[in-house]
Amino acid sequence: MLTAACAGPARPAHIADAASPGPPAAAQPASGASQPAKAPGGTATPSRPPAAPSAPAAPSPPASGYAGPHFDTPQAAMVYLASAYNSGDTAALHAVTMPQAFRELMNMRAEAVNLRLRRCVPTSRGDYTCYFRHDYPASMHKSGHGAAVFTAAPALNPGWYMYLFNECG
Repeated sequence: MLTAACAGPARPAHIADAASPGPPAAAQPASGASQPAKAPGGTATPSRPPAAPSAPAAPSPPASGYAGPHFDTPQAAMVYLASAYNSGDTAALHAVTMPQAFRELMNMRAEAVNLRLRRCVPTSRGDYTCYFRHDYPASMHKSGHGAAVFTAAPALNPGWYMYLFNECG
């Protein structure tokens, strides 16, 4: 059973169920593939050597401007989150958390180390409830393992992210 959250009081289940995650504003990258030029009638135009050599064009960023990580599954995002949490990589954590969830995750550091994903379960809202296991820091002189529960929600970029810190104990 989970007790009080590591970062404060646990949120009642009805609050977590009522949450309506919205994806962060991000656009899908546009495809940069180009098609060969076609002559009238649908045949490809014969290639001719260029009149003068041209300088190579600089690569253009994706249309959305997003250059961070992308996750195809909530599990992949949460494994990334656990790895970033365990290594103290706050920049990586920002890439996969909402601001409030990030703050609550940072508050949990004093009571939870070695975060590991156990599983993610789909909800009827289209997001996932993800269950984690953690150890206690040696300074707490506490044996055994604790648990944490987060909500992972879909987004165009990064694909999936931690939307809600549900509880930790």
